[in-house]
Amino acid sequence: MNDAELGALAEEIVARVLGRGGPVAGRRGGGAAARPHARVPAPAIEMLEIQPRAPLDTVRLPRRAPDGGMHRVADFVDHTLLKAEATKADIEKLCAEAHQHRFAAVCVNSTWVPMCAKLLAGTDVAVASVVGFPLGAMSSAAKAAEAKDAVGAGADEIDMVAQIGRLKSGGWQCVEDDIRAVVQASRPALVKVIIESALLSPEEIVKASAVAAEAGAHFVKTSTGFHPAGGASVEAVRLMRLAVGDALGVKAAGGIRDCATALAMLAAGANRLGTSSGVAFVRCIGPGPVAFADLLADPQAHAASCSACAGPAEGAAAPY
Repeated sequence: MNDAELGALAEEIVARVLGRGGPVAGRRGGGAAARPHARVPAPAIEMLEIQPRAPLDTVRLPRRAPDGGMHRVADFVDHTLLKAEATKADIEKLCAEAHQHRFAAVCVNSTWVPMCAKLLAGTDVAVASVVGFPLGAMSSAAKAAEAKDAVGAGADEIDMVAQIGRLKSGGWQCVEDDIRAVVQASRPALVKVIIESALLSPEEIVKASAVAAEAGAHFVKTSTGFHPAGGASVEAVRLMRLAVGDALGVKAAGGIRDCATALAMLAAGANRLGTSSGVAFVRCIGPGPVAFADLLADPQAHAASCSACAGPAEGAAAPY
């Protein structure tokens, strides 16, 4: 996709999400994800010629956002612990909770991948490792080597940070080449691309998502959760979902600490949530399948009766 096509795609999607001056979903004065399953207009989606991906045994969740049917909230959670001071005991607890609640994955720094893979062997919980974290400013060769090492150690999924400085400079080919190098080094693992959406304009969010798709990634992800600019937003998730359609997953991460926020992200189009508060979500919403129709229609309505919405879960690791 050339610069002109990227620009046209971004303009069309941003116009649809932002309404050209109207209230933005998720911001004060705008409804939260009023159209949770909106699709990209035909002219825009035709521009995005996403290449076929190799079959992945590790993809156990539908890539589209949850509909109004029955779902377990745990199925959408990547149980996350990325702080530098995390200890062996902390990681053991993370894996035990992930096993107990059957979360989609644990997400850890690569030094802990072998231990997580051993602790979660024989379960349905995937092991995700971050790569190029949290800056994304490493060389592509270094990221590819890190990803290959993590997959060799037992990682099922790779959450890589894109080259944010190149992205902000409009170096889209560099960004695409960087992502592609990690995708190729990670096979057969699933790759999620972190674009640090709080740093980006709406147009840049769309372009970054489209480039990640063209480079062969399987998910686009909002944030590291460690940048002072902020984490996930409903607006960013909607832009990302429209940019990639149903071809890729969308992971919201960074600042998702209560059920109302989590549900708003799912309603906007996310189908994975990177959070350290997943246990609190399960305790509040329940461990089994629940009807998501009412929850997604008005995520804020849940806040009044939500134990997780009262504050961060005990032991939650800020800022994720």
